[in-house]
Order: sequence, then structure tokens, then C-alpha cells
Amino acid sequence: METRRYDPSYSDLDLKSPSSIAKPTPPPPPPTDNPNMFVRIARKFYHPIGFRKGYNFTFWFICCGAMLGFCAVRTTYLDIEGVFFESTLLSEKYWYSNFSIYRLGITIHLACVVPAGILVFFQFIPVIRYKALFLHRLNGYLIILLILTGNAGALMIARRAFGGGVEIQTAVYTLATLTTTSLSLGYYNIKKLQIEQHRKWMIRAWSYLGVIITMRFVMLIAATIINQMGSYWMGVSCKELEFGFINGNNTFAAELAFRDRYPACIDLRGTLLPDRYIAIQGLADGRVEEVSVGYKLGFGMAVWVCLVLHAVLAEVYLALTSRETERLRMVSYEKQKARGWTNPGSGGLTADRVDGVPWVPRQTE
Repeated sequence: METRRYDPSYSDLDLKSPSSIAKPTPPPPPPTDNPNMFVRIARKFYHPIGFRKGYNFTFWFICCGAMLGFCAVRTTYLDIEGVFFESTLLSEKYWYSNFSIYRLGITIHLACVVPAGILVFFQFIPVIRYKALFLHRLNGYLIILLILTGNAGALMIARRAFGGGVEIQTAVYTLATLTTTSLSLGYYNIKKLQIEQHRKWMIRAWSYLGVIITMRFVMLIAATIINQMGSYWMGVSCKELEFGFINGNNTFAAELAFRDRYPACIDLRGTLLPDRYIAIQGLADGRVEEVSVGYKLGFGMAVWVCLVLHAVLAEVYLALTSRETERLRMVSYEKQKARGWTNPGSGGLTADRVDGVPWVPRQTE
């Protein structure tokens, strides 16, 4: 006769009480080992907020803390006309200033992803999931809505962001697809009470979204290398170059400076050729247009490098925490079984629904 294996992550109350079914099951109690002084002090910080393992707290503190800090600083960018325009590249400012579709896109993008990056810091705090489930759910719905809307804004500006090259457009479309898919699957699985799959897809989603932080460092390194090599060039339209000279300096001297610097942009009648392209060298310490090109050249590469890095690290982390995955699947099994669902433990998007190998809950004789 088979008996259910005891697992501290659930109890008989979880099976019988309807109110307990809707609530997430907290992890096992803190270990009763004899840690050193550093571990004892650290536990005083992370146990009260629900973490039971030091590595979980460390990854949350580093990753979610970095996202919180980055987005908190970027709240000033919500002032599009002021702080954002002062900080962005002149070529981007040209498109955001003169074309309503790109202005609308960047406004939507910043107004959505910045608040979402701040809210996610609280979404991964365990004590909120255990003691304030309603807030966890509400915050989760809001974050998903903000990210999906922010992705729409990113797609609107993909053609002009950091030069809008094919590699940049492809990177934007890929990031939007990965994050939208991951968030959608995370939402689907939690609705099916498949908690371990919900955890996996949400970790993947925010790993992809974290690319926007690490790519800044890679882009700075790339700009320095490009500056040292001095052999990278990019075509820039004359209308963007003129905007860089004339913007904020609507004087005859500024116009003369532009015409003297780039005579190829002017035809024989003295008229600007807006769609002609001029080769500009990428230099991190050169003129404004050269600095702009220096950062543009490294942007696409930085996105792809960091996207691959984050995707690999997310899968490595999930593979190394298989014990937590199995624990949560047992919790999912109990909750789905209590609901009377067919094939409990495999209610969401699980591998055994595809490869034909059924999952069996761990039991003891």
C-alpha cells in the first residue's frame, strides 16, 4: 500500500481547506544546522523577508537590486523634453523630436518599462507571496501589462533606435518576442497551478529584460575599443548632421559651421540634401556626431552578446536549482489534486505532456 511521502512544504490542511488551495505554500522552515557567524548574521536579514537559502537571497539582491537601481535612476527620463533629450544621442533626438510616431513610441516605452522594473523588486520577495498573495497577484498583473505595452513602444522605435540598423531591429524584435512569450507562458502556468513552470518562465522573462542593464557596460567597452582602433565608420544622413549643428543654435553661424564641415550635404544651389549619407568615424572622444556613431556601432553587438549571456545564465541557474523545481512541482501536484483535476502535477506546460513520459510524484512504501 502506497502512502504519501511527507514533505514539509505542504500539510493535510492544504488538501482539505478550500482557502488554503489558493495560497502558495511556503518553503520548509530554516535549517537547524550550526552555521558560522557570517551566515548567522546574513540569515537575520533574509529570513524575515521569506528567503530560506542564502543563494536565493544573493541572486535576488543582485539581480532585482540592479533592476531597481537602474529604473529608479531612469525615472528622470520620463521628462522626455528635458532630461531624456539632454541625455540621448542627437540622431535619436532628431527622430523623437520631429516625428510623432517615434515620439509616441519612446514615451510609451519609458512610461511602462521604468515602473515595471521598480515593481518587480517586490514581486520576487517571498514573504509577500506567502502573507499578501493578493498584492503579489495584483502587482504581477500590472507588471505584465506594463511590459507588454512597453514592448509595443519598443517596436515602434526599433527602426530609429541607435541608428536602427538591421541587427538592432532584429535584436529589438527578438527581445520583444522572448519576453512576451515568457510572460505569457508564466501567466498560463500559474492559472493552471503549475507553480514550478511559472517560476521558470518568470525567471527567464526577467533575465531577458535585464539585458538592458548589462549591455550598457558592454557598449561602453566597445566604444572604447572602437575609439582606440579608429577604423570604424558609419553612414549618417545629412538631415541628422544638420540637426546636430542647428539644434538649440538657430543662428547663421551654426548653419555656416555645418556647411563648412559637411559641404557634400549641400548641392550647387546651396540647398540641403537631406537624404544623402556621409561616412562618419566612430570616436568616443571626438565631435558630437562622432561620439554618437561610436555608441551606435557597439549597440547592436552589445544587445546580442548580453542576450546570449543572460539566456545561458538563466538556464544554468534553473538547472542548478532542480531541487526547488521538484519541490514546487509536488506543491502543484497537491493543489491540482485537491481541485480534482485530471493528471495532477501536469496541469500546465510540462515536458511529460510532449515526450510521452508521465511524471510520477515521489512516494515511499
